[in-house]
Amino acid sequence: MNPSIVDERTRLINGRISQIVLSLTQVGLLLVILYRAYVLQQPEANYNDIRIILGLSVFGNIFTLLYFGGWFLPVPNPRRLFLIYLGFTLFLTITLTLIYGFPAISEWPNTVLPAVLGPAIVIVLYYWIARLGHARVEKQIEE
Repeated sequence: MNPSIVDERTRLINGRISQIVLSLTQVGLLLVILYRAYVLQQPEANYNDIRIILGLSVFGNIFTLLYFGGWFLPVPNPRRLFLIYLGFTLFLTITLTLIYGFPAISEWPNTVLPAVLGPAIVIVLYYWIARLGHARVEKQIEE
């Protein structure tokens, strides 16, 4: 057997190794952020770039798996999406209210609005990319 020939097993192993290394890198970045924030007590400006890179990496990884995998993560129906959205929103609202207290109405654009719109944006993106990935895989199967 020629070692330079790449078959399905080799691709599968390379993909799994790449995913594990990417996940470990993301966990490492998260640990660095937590260390800088809570142990060294540095201001956010000192590690904001790492947070942005970590966020792009995590969401880019999930959305890439959704689109190119097509089957890796499920495409939920709209009712389930609404329940997920409701759960995320309630969790964020309750947690933030317990930590920071109930905000004044004048502060709602900076406190309540992100807790309501953030999950909505993520869930709509998830659904849209999952549908595109599912349609892509269906089209490949038909060919």
